[in-house]
Amino acid sequence: LLIDGYMSQSFGPNSAEDYLHHLLKIDQSGLNQSCQTLPRPDGLGVLFAIRTLREKLSTTPFTEDRDGRPLWLLDYSIVRTGTVIPQARWSPDNATDYRNHVTEAILQMPIFFMQKNGIIGLSLDDAINGRCQTLRDARMLAHLGGKTTTHIRIGWPGYNEFKRQVQIRDETPAKNPITIGKFAHHIGRSIEAFLRVSLLCNLCGINPIDIRIIGAIHVSAGSWMPILQLCDVWIF
Repeated sequence: LLIDGYMSQSFGPNSAEDYLHHLLKIDQSGLNQSCQTLPRPDGLGVLFAIRTLREKLSTTPFTEDRDGRPLWLLDYSIVRTGTVIPQARWSPDNATDYRNHVTEAILQMPIFFMQKNGIIGLSLDDAINGRCQTLRDARMLAHLGGKTTTHIRIGWPGYNEFKRQVQIRDETPAKNPITIGKFAHHIGRSIEAFLRVSLLCNLCGINPIDIRIIGAIHVSAGSWMPILQLCDVWIF
């Protein structure tokens, strides 16, 4: 989990461990006892699941163990088709804000964009253009923290931290949470905005067709960060 998982590959093992501590409100020993490794349905590596979850998290269990006990998805082992983009995990600088929005906050479980055919990740080009109907859970409501808006933050190496505020409730009178597909679209548009202001396409030749959005993690009560993977091997 802290070596081959997408979170550790993206944010570093120590940062991933710290994030899981704040997400699950358990220490490393508790994580070791509760975490279970299972083969991925597509046969490409493994997935990491946890047997216990705090009551305030309403996420639907991902699967069950052999005894019928629920398991919640934490992460997938990386598919080595390209470089996972290393990012600095964002957190509030102020100690009070950190306590309120991370340490004592109810963080939501990671969201992974799984295709109906079992392939993990959505191409950035598809996300930008709203072509998210191939996602297995595209129409399911996304558990994003219950707020009206959130920030999508990107910590691309060598560039200043980028953020973009997005709406995470729909336009109906009920103001329902947006769907997984809509969330993927928001992330795609946010990365598109980052690429535009950073001139990354011109400087490095990286284009939307070269990037896959694997998923996103809830780094603070008001912020999510995407997990990104390139379609080829790059050295950062």
